[in-house]
Amino acid sequence: MPYIEIKTKKTIYPGEAQKIINKGTVIALLTTGTISPNAKQLLDKAQIAWAENVPESEFMESESQEDN
Repeated sequence: MPYIEIKTKKTIYPGEAQKIINKGTVIALLTTGTISPNAKQLLDKAQIAWAENVPESEFMESESQEDN
């Protein structure tokens, strides 16, 4: 089943990106840190969407909205 992977690492490097790609079910990657240029290239080639520097508060806000 396809899913979005969320990471809180400071930087995603190519090795970590390749592990995510190898799972075969990840359709997008969100991280509170950054993604190295080479890792971005790997994700793009694998057609995995990505977003970096996502503030942790974004996750907290959406959680509180779900409770309402």
